[in-house]
Amino acid sequence: MTMADPFSLAGRVALVTGASSGLGRHFAGTLAGAGATVIVTARRLDRLVEVVAEIEAAGGRAHALALDVTDAASVAAAFEKATTDVGLPDVVVANAGIAVERPVLNQSEADWDAVIDTNLKGCWLVAQEAARRLVTARRAGAIVAVASILGVRV
Repeated sequence: MTMADPFSLAGRVALVTGASSGLGRHFAGTLAGAGATVIVTARRLDRLVEVVAEIEAAGGRAHALALDVTDAASVAAAFEKATTDVGLPDVVVANAGIAVERPVLNQSEADWDAVIDTNLKGCWLVAQEAARRLVTARRAGAIVAVASILGVRV
C-alpha cells in the first residue's frame, strides 16, 4: 500500500464544470491523476479538446461535454449523456464561474445577472442535478462547490 492509495479515485466518475481553463482544468487533471474517469464540461466544446488531450497524454481517461450551467435543461442533458456514455458522476465539481473585469460602478445590471446566473445559480443547478441522480440511484458521492479569490476583486 502506498500513501496515495487512500486517495485513489479508481472506478469513480468525476464531472467538472468550467473545465476549459483555470481551476477547473487543474481539478480535472488532478482527479484523472487520482484514477477517476473525468468528464470535462464548459459552454464551448471546442475549448475542451486540449484538456482531454492533456489528460489522456498523462495516462488518464477523459470525455468532453458541452454544458451551460445557467440552463437547467443543459445541465440535465449533460448529466444524462455522462451517465449513459461513461457512468453516473459520483464526484461533481461545480466550478464554472465568470467575472466582469470592470469596476463595479461601470457594470450593468446585465453584467450582474450573468455573474449571479453562472456563479450562484449555475452551482446550485449542477449540485441539485447531481444530488437528485445520486439519491435516485441510492449511491454515495461528493459534490464540491468552488469559489475563488475573484470574489474579493469587486
